[in-house]
Amino acid sequence: MKSQAIHMGNSIRHFAHSTLLLLPLGLAAVQEPKGVGLGDPIQGQTLFAQKSCVKCHAVRGAGGRIGPDLGRKAARNSYYEIASVMWNHSQGMTGKMAEYRITPPTFRDQELSDLIAFLYFLNYFDEPGDPRVGKTLFTGKHCIRCHKVGGEGGETGPPLDALNRGVSPLSIGQALWNHGPAMVSAIEASGLEVPKFEGNEIIDLIAYIRIHGTRQSARRFQSPGDPEKGRAVFQAKGCSACHEIFGEEPGVGPDLGRAELRGSVTQIAGRMWNHWPEMSRTMQKVGMSVPQFEGDELLDLFAFVYIARYQGQEGLPDRGRAVFEGKGCSVCHGAEGKGLVGPDLQRATTGQSKESIMQSMWNHAPGMGAVLEAQNLSWARLSAQELADLLAFLSRGWPVPGPTAEQAK
Repeated sequence: MKSQAIHMGNSIRHFAHSTLLLLPLGLAAVQEPKGVGLGDPIQGQTLFAQKSCVKCHAVRGAGGRIGPDLGRKAARNSYYEIASVMWNHSQGMTGKMAEYRITPPTFRDQELSDLIAFLYFLNYFDEPGDPRVGKTLFTGKHCIRCHKVGGEGGETGPPLDALNRGVSPLSIGQALWNHGPAMVSAIEASGLEVPKFEGNEIIDLIAYIRIHGTRQSARRFQSPGDPEKGRAVFQAKGCSACHEIFGEEPGVGPDLGRAELRGSVTQIAGRMWNHWPEMSRTMQKVGMSVPQFEGDELLDLFAFVYIARYQGQEGLPDRGRAVFEGKGCSVCHGAEGKGLVGPDLQRATTGQSKESIMQSMWNHAPGMGAVLEAQNLSWARLSAQELADLLAFLSRGWPVPGPTAEQAK
């Protein structure tokens, strides 16, 4: 992952508005050549409305009901996963848009990249938690035995209603991790199971704690984190000793590029806590100390992992050629991509970024579908890895095209 491709947040916009959506993305655009790398999710949110996606898809209840609510489905793991889902459903979407008299959207410059970035980061920050559910969890997870909130609870641990009401949820999650050794020992000594958090439970629990907090200062809105600092944290805290991100060899811990990490950063912190006892035992076996986090270090770490996962595992041109032939692309474009029914891909795609090629594929999908239907051919469905390999082949697998006859004069 190129360091210049990772810059989410020196000038943070905490909340992004459109007429239909209110999402705390807080992510700044990446300064790169057009069509290359991570798009701008804030611009992608605008496109989501402008390109009529919102007429079919809702985001957390706001928008259309024809397609699934994209704010309530788990975010895909990478650019390639989102793009492959869009590609595989493009013909069904085209049919539905015709049925409802919606013009199929086309994209230019880096618009599709912006839209995909919006979809990827849609659930990065938390939905509001439910304090009523959190109160039940505070008792059910046995927090009340050691901690006092609202005047109720034990006194073995510090009173949680002494926390500043404006503290961010992830700051509480970070404190939970830092106090893990003492907490787990105390819980196990009491004969209780170490609590685990599923779904929105940790968000609801933190919402309950926060409403009883002190009003010492205004609420601190959550930064998206700094992935460059997060890369340094990943190394300095020893995470890289056990975890890789799309690595070639299996590590001590799961590969964070392939592991299930979907959800908001606070939900991920909750699942990180779930694995705390196992991780602690593993670190002790290999002679590592349990890392402690300060300031925004945990948030920066998550930002780094999120961006690294978005880039996905780069495709291989050799495998992409096999996809090109196996999925029937050569039927229309020729075995060497010089064009038959379809255009000359050698000249159109060589040296282009994966984002630019994917955008061209999407823009031509309705016409391609009509041609395939006329020839009684099926639509080529692509897995995320197949799409990555195909885009790598289209970009780098062709011979460098020579000048046209007109250019050679």
